[in-house]
Amino acid sequence: MENKESWHGVDRTLIDWHPAIDLGKCTGCGMCLLTCGNDVFRMSKALNRPLVQNPGKCVIGCTTCGKLCPESAISFPSDPKQFVKGLILKYKIYPKVKEDLKARIEKFPDHSVHIEAGKNDK
Repeated sequence: MENKESWHGVDRTLIDWHPAIDLGKCTGCGMCLLTCGNDVFRMSKALNRPLVQNPGKCVIGCTTCGKLCPESAISFPSDPKQFVKGLILKYKIYPKVKEDLKARIEKFPDHSVHIEAGKNDK
């Protein structure tokens, strides 16, 4: 499985994916901080606004905070689908993804489902 400093075998510091906050639009509601499960944000008491403090913890391709921001104050480097596709091609990560998937299924067998042929064909 991957560690916190890599993404499917790619050094996370090589991947520039994280949110940017337009402090002119941000009202400090904190929705981004509350919805991010990866500890990317911290609240600045001085500014009464969230700041991106741990950019390397942002999940590659995730834009949840930006989608939920009521002021549209959060942006990302580019379209997530195109960004991830570019990383897949650049770093040729599919073999590592398959390896990570196999390890996850072995560790968490309930992440796998078994469907009988014909039962769910509609």
